[in-house]
Amino acid sequence: MPPYASIQRRSSSSSEGDEPQPSTSGEPPAKVLRRHPPHRSWQSSRVPTFFDFSSDDSDDERDHEWLPSTLEDAFDPCFDISSSEDELDSVSQATTTHDIDEPLSNVAAKMIKRNVPGTRRFAWKRKDNIPNLFSFQGSPGVKVKLDVSSTPLEIFSWFFTDDLLDLIVKETNWYAAAHPPCTSPKMRKWMPTSREELQAYFGIRVIMGLAGRPSYYDYWSSSPVLRHELVAEVMTRDRFDQLTACLHFAHVEEGAPLPEDRMWKLRPVVNALSNSFRSTFMPGQEITIDESLWKFHEKLDINTCNTSKRATFGLKVCKLCATTGPAAGYTSCFKVYIGQDRGDIPSSTKAVLHLMETGGFLGLGYQLFVDAWYTSPSLFRILQARNTNAAGRAQLNRKFMPKDLSVRGKGDVDYCSSNGLLALQWKGRDTFTLLSTIHTASMDGSKPSVVVDYNNSMKGFEFGDQMASYYQMSRHSKAWYRKIFFYLFDLAIVNAWAVHRALGGGESQKTFRSDLAKELLGDFREGADSTRHCTATRPPVAVRQALQQRRHAVTEIPDGKRRRCRWCSEQGQRKNTRSFCPDCNVGLCTYGCFEAWHTDE
Repeated sequence: MPPYASIQRRSSSSSEGDEPQPSTSGEPPAKVLRRHPPHRSWQSSRVPTFFDFSSDDSDDERDHEWLPSTLEDAFDPCFDISSSEDELDSVSQATTTHDIDEPLSNVAAKMIKRNVPGTRRFAWKRKDNIPNLFSFQGSPGVKVKLDVSSTPLEIFSWFFTDDLLDLIVKETNWYAAAHPPCTSPKMRKWMPTSREELQAYFGIRVIMGLAGRPSYYDYWSSSPVLRHELVAEVMTRDRFDQLTACLHFAHVEEGAPLPEDRMWKLRPVVNALSNSFRSTFMPGQEITIDESLWKFHEKLDINTCNTSKRATFGLKVCKLCATTGPAAGYTSCFKVYIGQDRGDIPSSTKAVLHLMETGGFLGLGYQLFVDAWYTSPSLFRILQARNTNAAGRAQLNRKFMPKDLSVRGKGDVDYCSSNGLLALQWKGRDTFTLLSTIHTASMDGSKPSVVVDYNNSMKGFEFGDQMASYYQMSRHSKAWYRKIFFYLFDLAIVNAWAVHRALGGGESQKTFRSDLAKELLGDFREGADSTRHCTATRPPVAVRQALQQRRHAVTEIPDGKRRRCRWCSEQGQRKNTRSFCPDCNVGLCTYGCFEAWHTDE
């Protein structure tokens, strides 16, 4: 019989009641620690699937390595399995693994016997922390075939792959066929799009982020002050409207039930970008998890409100980012909050473990910095058991936090520790409370070192959000999935720029985006203007100079009248136009017909 069997039998017969709070003085509580009675089955709990503790070792054999030999030792606060009570009573990664099919409640039943928050042996002591820092075993850097001479499009193509573009082309054409866009007599019918045209469309959206206008119609305006010649030359406004209205990423066959996933309309894009972000670049030892709020004010089930964010209303996105180095701000993993992750585990803890497990960062000695919404003693013990150190700002009302930390004057520091976990409070301009398994209570100048490192790490996270906000491509849209798509597109561009810097490149983000837009446009040119009164793009310089020598010029028909285009009529098409050539006295469209008519003379 294993030595903890007697503990389970004795505790299961204890009376029901609330679990005692952890002691802050190190003295054992008066009540005996309870366990769940036998009739409450641990197996009945729901099994979360966001992380995996799989291992080939036997749990029963490992339990003998750390469990006390007697019942008295189990409840003795001075008992420690290490040679010194000041050393960290940490649990190695091997002792916290379990089979993937084992319910999480069983793991919790085993973890409750260890020195974790909520057990009798967990107590805060008035002494400095002795951290147990794990050796870093990751391999940071660029993981694909790129070098410092790689162009912006070559880097960006590792995120927005040809397969993803082909998927968007397929879904957009399907949606346009199933829901034909509204057309007016002056608009052409929908023609299937292609990868080249879609890339040119995205290139125009990048230009719109760089060269803002009050309205996107102004890019095709007749006013030379507002008009953007390159945009009008690449694509007509009508075609741009058609592509925007039909842009789609997933569909459900007729008669099939809607997926339960609230993100199903964007799920293919989210999955593709998540995979490419993880496989293209690995951050250094210091990483950060925090949340961003992508602005969206329309009614949406998954919208959240956060008054501390600039957007206030929008979609909450948890991101894991690189903190230091030239690639600071690179997003390795992200998770869009959709309100479907309720369970026995707090959503904040679940988000951290999901991102760490998805990115493959557990067990490699990474140092994680998190915000106050995520920080808790329970989470830090779980991360510590998976060879991951963590630090973050904390709230004193969190469960198992010490209750007697107090600072009064500016510069005061108060701290306590519990087997490798430091709780520190410092008063600067505001009062800061932090938890850390990395730091001691040492000072770095006038501030504790944990405060300095935390501030530096959060700057790295905010740098990525700051860079994405400068040249945003997203515009007002009632279709939430289209607006969120362009937030993801901006995120991919910021990541591509971070990879460019990690490779040794020195271009600014503005220059990087400008070069990327040119490469996305390529040689695609089907431009003509579709504004109501003054049409279109000027012909190329060589053609325009030749026509000027022959005294031909495109002119608007007086009094707003229309004429039938002579060139279109000869091609068997009936089209009316507001422009004509006074020298030839024939109506001609400006999107190719004017040049074709005079070139054919």
